Order: sequence, then structure tokens, then C-alpha cells
Amino acid sequence: MKNVFFEGRVLWSQIDANMHLRHSAYADFAAQARLQILESLGFNARLLEELKIGPILFREELIYMREVRPSDTVKVTCELTHCRRDGSRWSFTQALYRGDGVQAAQINVQGAWVDMVKRKLASLPEEWASTFMKIPKSDNFVLEEVPEKTSKPTSNPNTMTALEQSFEDAKKRVMELPEKPGNDVMLELYALNKQATVGDINIDKPAMFDFVAAAKYNAWNGKKGMSKEDAQQKYIDYVNSLFAK
Repeated sequence: MKNVFFEGRVLWSQIDANMHLRHSAYADFAAQARLQILESLGFNARLLEELKIGPILFREELIYMREVRPSDTVKVTCELTHCRRDGSRWSFTQALYRGDGVQAAQINVQGAWVDMVKRKLASLPEEWASTFMKIPKSDNFVLEEVPEKTSKPTSNPNTMTALEQSFEDAKKRVMELPEKPGNDVMLELYALNKQATVGDINIDKPAMFDFVAAAKYNAWNGKKGMSKEDAQQKYIDYVNSLFAK
């Protein structure tokens, strides 16, 4: 196995009533692997405190395959499956193996960086975004370009059409939702945004067990044939409907 970033022994305190590893311990082991890969690249606690940022999760999925028993050892891999070029949004897939080499679980997470002062989502400084991109990547890794920001739209309002401006405003408005959207909502927003900015899907179908990437692929592929203008309008209407609820 490759890209192992955590190895340790199962503790008695991590065992449940059925005498195997409790479900939350899988997530703990995966989190430790992610922290160790960040620390190996220099993202230690002191740096994060200086940058005033921290990693947060939007979604965490655990897929259990085999049980892990008391006193067994585990190894956890970690690979990037998706990331924006500025490191502001990212997804990991992780595999947890027992001591006998059998995969016991797969953990998929989606997350971002948050500004600890402003309490808002943030991007990494350019030099650290480049460092973050050194994390090992999965075979179906997707690099997402950072959405282009319009330059001073107030002083140059003719740079975008009215529809494009409304679309950009809707993308900013999503960040003001009072509650974090559910998975279905996030997938719909993702698919409409990709169709509106890129067009028809242009990436390969992900591996069978990469459920996060597969869900995003299917959502985007479901918009195939929709014009960018129609996708922009549907995105706007969908965001408006979220605030109307």
C-alpha cells in the first residue's frame, strides 16, 4: 500500500460493546492521518495560528468493509481527490487497513479552510497553496481552477452581462445561507456551477469506490446539453429558492 500517513495500535478505549473498533474511532484515525500529512508539509499548529486559518469539514463519509478487533494495528492512507488551485476547497479519500493488510474501511471527506478571525471561508496564501498541492493525489484527481473574480465591477459595469452579474452575485449569496446546505443541495449547486462555467462534463468517470467523486460526476453529467446561459439562470433561481424556504 502507498501513501500511508498513520500507523498505530487499537486501544481498549476504542472498542465498542461488540468487541470491535467503534465507528467514531475510524474517523479519528483518518483525521490523525490528515493532520500528520499536513504537519509533514509544514502546516503545524504554530503556522496555522500565524496564518489565522484552520481546516474544516463539510462532509465526512465512512464506508465499513471489515471489522477491526482489539489490539490490532491499523494503517491509514491519504490522497487528494479534488482541490482548487488555491487550496481553498479540497476532498480526500482515505483507506484504513488492518494489521493483516485487509482494507477495513474507506473514508471520504470534503472540506475547506476557514479564517479563524473573520469566521469565513478563506484561501491559502499563494506560497502555502503550492505546498498544499504536494499532497499525494488519487488516480482520478481533479484540479479545479479558482473561479475568476471580476475586476472592480462597480467602476466597469460593462465587463459582464446582466445574467453573468446575477450569476456571480448568486454564488456569493450562497455563502450567506443561515445553515450549511445538505449533500443534495451542494451537488445541485456544484453541477449547475460547473455547467455554467465549463459546459458539458470534460473529466473521466471516477473509480468505482470513489463515492464522493462519483456523486459529483453524476450530478454534473446530468446537466449535459444545457447551455451555459440556462445553467446560470437555473443556478440563480435555485439559490433564490433556498432563501425562500
